[in-house]
Amino acid sequence: MPDPAGTLNVEFGRLAAARKIMAVKASTGSLADDRVNAERWISRFGSVVDPDDGASVEEGEHSVVVRPAQEAADSPYVLYVHGGGMVYYSTAVFQPFLRTLAGALRAPVEAFDYLKAPEHTVEQSVERLSGHIAARCRTLGDRQLVIAGDSVGGLLALYLGLRVLPDVFSRIVLIYPVLDLGAERESYRAFGEGYFLDSGSMRLFKSVLKPFFSGRAFDPFALTERDLARLPACSIVTTGCDVLRDEGLAWAGQLADRSVGLRHQHFPDLPHDFCLYAGKLDSARSAVAEIAEAAFHVDETHV
Repeated sequence: MPDPAGTLNVEFGRLAAARKIMAVKASTGSLADDRVNAERWISRFGSVVDPDDGASVEEGEHSVVVRPAQEAADSPYVLYVHGGGMVYYSTAVFQPFLRTLAGALRAPVEAFDYLKAPEHTVEQSVERLSGHIAARCRTLGDRQLVIAGDSVGGLLALYLGLRVLPDVFSRIVLIYPVLDLGAERESYRAFGEGYFLDSGSMRLFKSVLKPFFSGRAFDPFALTERDLARLPACSIVTTGCDVLRDEGLAWAGQLADRSVGLRHQHFPDLPHDFCLYAGKLDSARSAVAEIAEAAFHVDETHV
């Protein structure tokens, strides 16, 4: 297991200091305002589209497909579920990251929007999301498929890959995922404020998510033998300055103990949501390139 300890790197340290000076609040008390403020922050400090990357973008009703300037002949097709607690963000916010990822992979990346809570239930959102992803998979023939997601998108990717669309994906990639909806480990106390995902916000997200996953007896820390038998090749990315750090490290260790093949990358000096800053921060862009190189590689054989 990698050393989990980490101090926020210089770029993100400066950004965290700026947030503190600007007195950026996790919540204003208005969900509509909070959503606007979150996207405004990312647009200003994290996201910028490189007009010279050669990528093409196909905007659909429920998803966006990013195709790199050069696509490798044997590349997989990546289906991506974005983070935000099922409350925040959209594929538009993630587009600079998606372009960076698609270019590094030399593979198409399709990211899916979903209905947001609390206006919609998690059940409604997951049902609709599942239908859109299943429909896309049916159009892709024999191409190897990778399902990936960050934060709650990682939890959703794991659920879809095991319970909704088993035996469809060649690999599941989880980037700083939500994995434990019950416990709060030490990283909640160590990084609960000032590291881009506050513990209070995470508690809100968990209160939205827990009824759905508990009602379906889906707990990543209590996967059944049937789940493990269905689990395709899997990659997990964890970060050292993140309230979710400890559950990610614990899950990676648990799967290693159960003899399940797992690729694990750990970035000790990066915070949660670092991928959203790949458009502007060198450290985030470099990490995305490393993830593309190691986490998304698909073996020669299909599942």
